Amino acid sequence: MESRGRRVHSIEKAIRLLDCFWEADSPLSLHELEQRTGWAKSTIHGLLATMLDSAVVEQNPTDGKYRLGYHLFELGSAVRQGWSVPELCRPHLRAMAARLGESVHLARLSGDELILVACEAPQRGFHMTSETGTRLPVHASSQGKAILSAMPVYEAEALLRRRPLQVCTPHTVTAPEQLLAQLPAIRRGGYAEEHEEYRLGLKSVAAPIYEGDGPCRYAIGVICIAGTPAAEFASMRAAVMETAQNLSALLGHRAPGGI
Repeated sequence: MESRGRRVHSIEKAIRLLDCFWEADSPLSLHELEQRTGWAKSTIHGLLATMLDSAVVEQNPTDGKYRLGYHLFELGSAVRQGWSVPELCRPHLRAMAARLGESVHLARLSGDELILVACEAPQRGFHMTSETGTRLPVHASSQGKAILSAMPVYEAEALLRRRPLQVCTPHTVTAPEQLLAQLPAIRRGGYAEEHEEYRLGLKSVAAPIYEGDGPCRYAIGVICIAGTPAAEFASMRAAVMETAQNLSALLGHRAPGGI
């Protein structure tokens, strides 16, 4: 068995070829692969021949171009079955909590409510936190609004109209029409905020996490005191959005127009 420090260059090159197809998002010819990698055609052809035998790539008999093969889909499906989203996210939540000095929560949509499935708090200093398993109202939490913004409009409207929305504080928005009117801006911005809508004295910011091409079920959020300075809150917002995007990529999501 190879030692961990040694690298197998042919495998590295094969992975680079697979990345070329992923980046192009379309079939590629031998010449196009040569342009993208700078390698000799003979090298690329040898790698492709091996991957063709394993159905890792396929070749179109009409124009001779290559594309990713069905065996990669089978492997990806097997990987996804073994994923635990909270466990995958936890190290990122922990790093965010340490970096920001505030509590970071991962919430999952369950029926018409949110459940906190992972919570990480900083090691020192004053911070606000909640226990794993805590239920949150979708309409009065930044995580809930982030997930609502990722839904088809008719699904978000149906959820908000299924039952009367609970008043949590004097700032809670309970009219479905008002909440629905907020969603386009949340969708465009990529984040949601709530200001003392769930608990007086607290505010939060959250961003949706996407799993592949499936529905959005998770959101990551940071909670802090309402008096947190605007500049600090902006830093939290940027960190939440960046982490949500990174986690979505890890879970197989490709943003529209992304490479």
